[in-house]
Amino acid sequence: MKFNNKLYIGVFILILLGIAVYLSINSVNSRDTIKIGALFPLTGGLASYGEPAQKSVQLAVDEINNAGGINGKKIEINFQDHKCDSKIAVTIFQQVLATSNTNLFLAVGCSGTILGIAPQLQNQILLGSAISSPKISGISPSVFRNYVSDDKESALFAKTIMEKGYKTVGIIFEKTDYAEGLKINLEKYLEGSGIKITGEGFITGSTEVRTQVTKIKSENPEIVFISPQTVTSGDLILGEMQRQAYSPKLIVNENILKSVDLLSRYSKLLNGGLSADYVLADNEKINSLLERYKEKYEVDCPQKNICATMYDNVNLYANAIREKGNDINAIKDYLKSAIYVGASGTVSFDEKNDRKDIAYTLFEIKEGKAIEVK
Repeated sequence: MKFNNKLYIGVFILILLGIAVYLSINSVNSRDTIKIGALFPLTGGLASYGEPAQKSVQLAVDEINNAGGINGKKIEINFQDHKCDSKIAVTIFQQVLATSNTNLFLAVGCSGTILGIAPQLQNQILLGSAISSPKISGISPSVFRNYVSDDKESALFAKTIMEKGYKTVGIIFEKTDYAEGLKINLEKYLEGSGIKITGEGFITGSTEVRTQVTKIKSENPEIVFISPQTVTSGDLILGEMQRQAYSPKLIVNENILKSVDLLSRYSKLLNGGLSADYVLADNEKINSLLERYKEKYEVDCPQKNICATMYDNVNLYANAIREKGNDINAIKDYLKSAIYVGASGTVSFDEKNDRKDIAYTLFEIKEGKAIEVK
């Protein structure tokens, strides 16, 4: 009889432990803080995205916490540096899961990091910005993208190339999901146009691209598209073109367009070049955010669309928790149906969890400045 009593007690304890584990897995947090993981490129070739994202997230968190938090709980952000490396991103994601009660994640930059993490998501949500590969669309019911897909950027570039009547296009690209994805989709949109395309790729970590630039130069295309994964690899390509005194008409991806340093140092080479970016509509909320950002950090936000979308992402999570509580599935349902008016405009998500109704805008580079093409 004593054995049976012990057995019943043991079974009862196991049941209680199971319930506790279930509640822990399926809730944001049951203690005094709401923990959110932030996977950003804080060092490396896209630190210029990660730093303003981190500052914007912290600004939103400080404002929420100073106003009393969410349902009496303060937000705590665990910033992690994925260095724009998918293997590092997966490792730190797993470490955060193993060491803390964190089921909500923010992410910035480098589509490959999201493609690596997405299969790992179970009872978590990842809400990201500046993750733009078309492969991310619908990759997981737990991944939400508050940014525009590169498919639209490639379509805009293809339309521009055809309208300007170019018949030959050279492409120098880095072999990553983002950079090569732009090249693949550009080819898709130019298919059947009769335009000849010559592509030369290089792997991440390459220290020189002399062969690639030489081959494209020998083909003498009317326009060349440069698609690097990071500012660092963009510098590698532009530096080699400058050494070879090769200055064709150019289209460059947004990683070059967003780099004040590259636009300045290669102003002559890039002059007259075309690019594209996601442009925010002017509104009171974005202007107020940019003012508060400058007041707090004593610098202007260098990446307005990243600052605004990441600030909004924190507030989207906050509103979801206020309305739905701690349950992960309820928060996910909230995001799927959300219509949130924030600094980046009206945020809502389509059936693939991509942000609705946003597009790329064409820019021309003139004397080291990016000028919107009207």
